[in-house]
Amino acid sequence: MHVDVDLAGVEVAPGVWGKADRDIDFQVGSAVVSTVDVDAHTLTVREDGQVVRTIPVTTGKGGNGGRYLTRGGVKVIMSREAERRMDAETTGVSEDDPEYYALDVKYAMRLTNSGEFLHAAPWSAASHGSANVSHGCTGMSTEDARWLFEHSTVGDVVEFVGSEGGMEPGNGYTTWSLPYEEWKAGSALPAAQPA
Repeated sequence: MHVDVDLAGVEVAPGVWGKADRDIDFQVGSAVVSTVDVDAHTLTVREDGQVVRTIPVTTGKGGNGGRYLTRGGVKVIMSREAERRMDAETTGVSEDDPEYYALDVKYAMRLTNSGEFLHAAPWSAASHGSANVSHGCTGMSTEDARWLFEHSTVGDVVEFVGSEGGMEPGNGYTTWSLPYEEWKAGSALPAAQPA
């Protein structure tokens, strides 16, 4: 793709002026969009609209006032780590709580600021595809997590359907959850002029 950026002499913010024009060439990869069906316990990966893999998963368990429910809505992969230490203390769970955990997980991809990830969860293999037993993350086999990690990148969309909980504004890249008209109302785009 090619973009001509003609900003020389353009006021881009009050008192801030563009200094130069630029021509930029870049490539856009495939559209990779995953859908996690919380009720069906599946994660379906689509590449350019075509299903390429369906993965059995477990998501957040109920109970405890909904504290561990996986949020529904559109999320975006924020970061990728081949291995990550997950410590429940960072989410306010003390070491003396029966829900406390401290684990090294493989193929972790962050979805929210509050700590929802996609990752390998071999300890819950019996629940993949059949029950939701996690503390809010989406867990799967190590093999499936490795495949997903290798076929995903920062910025890929992951939509969660069937969840009782919803996304809070600012808990991740939540602009995707806004209707376009609401997003546009808060943007720098000029309002549409009547014809």
